[in-house]
Amino acid sequence: MVEGDLLDLTLPSLLQALTRERSSAVLRLQRGNEDGGAEQGAVYFYEGVLIHALANSAVGDDAMYELLGWSGGRFRLVRDPDLQPRTITPGLANLITGDARSNDSVSSSKGEESDDERLLHDLLTRLARLEQDTVRLEQGDLEPGPVPALLLLATVVNSMIAIVTARCTDPDLQPSRVLPRLAESQPYTQLLGEENGRISVATAAGVLKTWNSAPADRRQLFLDLSQALLVVLAFYGSSAGTFFHESREREEWRATFGVFVDGLSTALRQVDVSATTE
Repeated sequence: MVEGDLLDLTLPSLLQALTRERSSAVLRLQRGNEDGGAEQGAVYFYEGVLIHALANSAVGDDAMYELLGWSGGRFRLVRDPDLQPRTITPGLANLITGDARSNDSVSSSKGEESDDERLLHDLLTRLARLEQDTVRLEQGDLEPGPVPALLLLATVVNSMIAIVTARCTDPDLQPSRVLPRLAESQPYTQLLGEENGRISVATAAGVLKTWNSAPADRRQLFLDLSQALLVVLAFYGSSAGTFFHESREREEWRATFGVFVDGLSTALRQVDVSATTE
């Protein structure tokens, strides 16, 4: 049995280690809450595969998102040879731990993380939370129609913009300057706006709402607008990659971010554009 503090070993680093070592184990988590009580969580691995998670009353992906938001607490790792139910979707499991098995490098002898490793853990944790929006699209857990899907995609894009601009104050990374440059190769970005340093889809949503042409044309318009937002997302994801000093962490981020964007793109193509709440 191994015990420790999440301030010393972060949850993403523990999850990647369990994947790399192909462990069959349960990682039990606990932290205090504002009421003086304790919150409980557990993450289950079988032969290095993340399969099951619990967090208070949440199960599966919802539990994993909640646990990834913990900034502190205690952990206890124990062997668990029994196969648990699979409640974590493969997409989320791959997003959190997908590249860990190919990562043969280890931390320094003192167990300290480099700046790049800390940055990678932070970015992957944030990306795992955004993966919840992809799951909502895939499961149709939104109001019907293209506009709610477009608004959700804009939220994802703005989250990535916030991550990048919080670390870099270069004015060329502000959406007001990025959008005109991207419009040269992606004309539909001209239907996107900028407000307070974030992307606005008010104009694009208005066009979709009032579109009276053939359903196939409406679907194509939605896909073109979605692609414009994905281009913006890819730009900021690539910008985040420039924050790394070493190629190993940079390439791991790019590969994982690519998987995320591909999953999001696939989910968008499944949106029922004919449905509407109007």
